[in-house]
Amino acid sequence: MTMPTRQTLLGYGSALVAAASYGAGAIAAKKAVTDVASPMTTTAFALLFGTLIMLAALPRAYGEARSAPRRSVMFMALAGVAGVWGVGFYHLALMVAPVVLVTPVANTYPLMTMVVIQLFMQRMERVTLRTALGAALVVAGVGLISVGQGT
Repeated sequence: MTMPTRQTLLGYGSALVAAASYGAGAIAAKKAVTDVASPMTTTAFALLFGTLIMLAALPRAYGEARSAPRRSVMFMALAGVAGVWGVGFYHLALMVAPVVLVTPVANTYPLMTMVVIQLFMQRMERVTLRTALGAALVVAGVGLISVGQGT
């Protein structure tokens, strides 16, 4: 058995920090859309504050984007548009359904990623049998959570 590389461990650690951040964000967003503002307003302000934080990285990011091929900039824009749609519909779902149901369902997005990779980007990454089986377990888990909610 080989030991994970430092880069792999950094990836896992970053993923755990991301999970904790998303978990805290889900609770804050649920509170916002039920007590304070509409999903659209919550989305706008959440993305605004995220943008303000990211402005600290702007000088370096701008330099990288200026020298990036046009196609890469197109993918950055597409990622931004998809992110806005995702966050907006996520906040809408939080307004009308329990956070313990919305969060697992929304986080099945890796399945969509695998489908898109298989259909359009097979050269970018390979979907292995192990990955597909893991995704199937995620779907089964989300199904159990959804059925258990009784809503």
